[in-house]
This record gives sequence, structure tokens and C-alpha cells, in this order.
Amino acid sequence: MEGENELIRRILGGSAGLFDDLVRHYQNLVFTVCLNITRDRHDAENAAQETFISAYLSLRAYRGPAFKPWLCRIAVNKSIDCKRARDRFLRHEDWFEASEHGAPDAPGVHELLEGRERREQLDRVLAEMPEKYASVLKERYYTGLPVKEIARRRDMPEKTVETRLYRAKKWVREKWGDDRDA
Repeated sequence: MEGENELIRRILGGSAGLFDDLVRHYQNLVFTVCLNITRDRHDAENAAQETFISAYLSLRAYRGPAFKPWLCRIAVNKSIDCKRARDRFLRHEDWFEASEHGAPDAPGVHELLEGRERREQLDRVLAEMPEKYASVLKERYYTGLPVKEIARRRDMPEKTVETRLYRAKKWVREKWGDDRDA
């Protein structure tokens, strides 16, 4: 799109209605990016809408000249967030459904409390761990990010992330006092 930097300057200058031109120009691209990640039309539509809202609200932070990659990066992040939220919801929904039907493998109150205690114990161990290891471990296992995405977000080699994960797991095993795999 020719003149998009000028268009952005005018939008920031008070002509907010011109943002519709950017939306119309990039809506198919953004939707395609979102669909490729979420693999669900409804989620892709939501992620695309979130992308344009976020782009509009963050437009002052845009520092040209490459608007398209900037917008696509927002779309990727919104799609990943949407996919994670859906996956968390589905896991929660599956547990609810299983517990309502008295499924034998549904966790009872005792198992839930035990899991909570273990999580609190793990949080205490992580609080003692050097931040560079703890933060990578949390990103990998609490948010489910793959090593490749962690490396990209931190602008570091994948091997460095893998090494930090290894050392973090070793730290947890040593502090926990057994051979349990982190």
C-alpha cells in the first residue's frame, strides 16, 4: 500500500476514520495469518479483530517503515493468545464434564488440593532459582510456549533456551530432593 506512512501520520493527526483504509487493505492478510495459526475460523476472526484493535491502540508506537510485518507480528501474537485461551478452556471443560459424569479418572478434591500444594512448592523453588532459568521454565511449562518461540521472543539461540531449561529442571530436582522430572 503506497503512502501508508503518510496515512498513519494523518490517522495519528486526528483522522481516525482513515484507519478503515488500512483495515480494508490488510484484512485478508491478517485473517489468513490468524487462520493458519488458530486453525479455526471463529478464533481467526476474533484474533483478526483483536489484531486491528491492538494495532490502532498501539499506532503511536509504530516506527515505520515496514507496517505490514509489524501488523503481522501483532496478528501472530493475538492468534497464539487466542489458541492458548481456547486450549485452556477446553481442558477445563473436559475436566468439568468428566467430574459431572463421575468419570473414574476425574480428579477429586484431594487430588486437586495435592496438585495445588505441589504447585505452591514449585513456586517456592522457582522463587529461589536464578531469574534467567526460572523465567524460561515458566514460559515453557506454565504458558506452554515451544522452545523456538521462547528463543524468538528473547532474541537468543534455541540452544541457549534449551540449556537454561535443562539447568532449571536440574535445579528443581535438586531442591525438591528426588529424581522427579520437572
